[in-house]
Amino acid sequence: MIKLITGAKGTGKTKIIIDMANANVETAKGDIVFVTDTDRYMYSLRYQVRIINATCLKRGDAPIDEQALIGFIKGILAGNHDIESLYIDGAHRMLKKTVHEMEDFFNDMHDIAMATETQIILTVSEDEKNFPEFLKKY
Repeated sequence: MIKLITGAKGTGKTKIIIDMANANVETAKGDIVFVTDTDRYMYSLRYQVRIINATCLKRGDAPIDEQALIGFIKGILAGNHDIESLYIDGAHRMLKKTVHEMEDFFNDMHDIAMATETQIILTVSEDEKNFPEFLKKY
């Protein structure tokens, strides 16, 4: 299952996703992973949440390749079958794409979530009124 935290830039989505991950620690039966593109939130997340900085996928100033990010996420999940929840903050920022350009990415995230029985929670920097059609199902 995929869940989206939506809103325009600067509306507090990162704080919401961090709070969700921290609250999840109380009820989770499995592991919790938080993927982002910065170390800034390292001390905001509880120690039980595994934080991964995806910038290790980058070469210089080039954006992360979409297939590389998907492969990275698949690798994380393949390496640990106990992951219950995967939080991804700012996938569009990592990929340097607009949300409207990411239909394949969201379809892949849905397929991965279903195949691995992992809950994937993503931030989306877009007002719901401007959502592309493919996101409305989530």
